[in-house]
Amino acid sequence: MDANKKVEPIPEHFANAQAAGEFWDTHSAADYWDEMEEIEMEFAIQERVFLIPVTDHIYHQIKQKAKGEGRPVVELVNDLLTREFA
Repeated sequence: MDANKKVEPIPEHFANAQAAGEFWDTHSAADYWDEMEEIEMEFAIQERVFLIPVTDHIYHQIKQKAKGEGRPVVELVNDLLTREFA
């Protein structure tokens, strides 16, 4: 950080995740490096998502069916596969 550059202090608390995101969208972490502290975190990944290629024709058929049912393509595909392999 430039020694002459004045930076806004990091708020003590953010009201929510959106407020934190808005702050960091307009501020550089590089300007606050000396205020950062290292922490350890663990994540319990509950779900994995796999991308599976399908032909254009199949995708458009699925998309049309999902639209007709008023739901997202991914929900329709997951429901169909759950029934097939349950």
